[in-house]
Amino acid sequence: MTLKILLCEDEDKMRELLRKFFEKAGYTVVEASDGETALEKFYEESFDLVILDWMMPKMNGIDVAKNMKRERNIKILMLTAKNLPEDEVQALLTGVDDYLAKPFHAQVLLTRVAKLLDVIHQDMNQPLVFIPNEKRVLLNGVQLSLTNREYEMLYYLYQNQGLPLTREQILLAVWGLDHENDERTVDSFIRILREKIGKEFIQTVYGIGYRLELSKK
Repeated sequence: MTLKILLCEDEDKMRELLRKFFEKAGYTVVEASDGETALEKFYEESFDLVILDWMMPKMNGIDVAKNMKRERNIKILMLTAKNLPEDEVQALLTGVDDYLAKPFHAQVLLTRVAKLLDVIHQDMNQPLVFIPNEKRVLLNGVQLSLTNREYEMLYYLYQNQGLPLTREQILLAVWGLDHENDERTVDSFIRILREKIGKEFIQTVYGIGYRLELSKK
């Protein structure tokens, strides 16, 4: 997967440790060692999440966060040594989405990041990664072009991966109780999805329907 994080931390050793930690978890990381560089990279590239230190050279994390939030509603996690309640309140009022004081447990940080990205229950090393709050799907790091209905069907298969689903189950889940489609509609959409994600992931279960199987890379 290629969910991309902009990591803004002025301490070189800490930044290197965090980069390795996130890369091992399956994220792509772009680094910045000061506030101005963080903003430059933010304007140059697209990111799914920004991790900001508060006390950085050239521009502090609060000002960086304000500028980023004015540009677009990017998810921001502030990771800082400032651990007083009033510091957290100030950061959250700025528009920061989450706040974690140093020192912190690495697994707590990873969970906070996954929750912000709405991928908390996913294996980030699988070829398909869903971002449900934006209805986006990445296939090996590349965003798929899906219609709403295609997304809903693929996400339903993903939520029940490994389980054989009948065509009627899929119709009810994707089109609702009052649908007027027949089972051939499901077959048509499955054909389209296989063209977009590859035939190996959606398996035909003869006599029943279909099953999604995601093999780890």
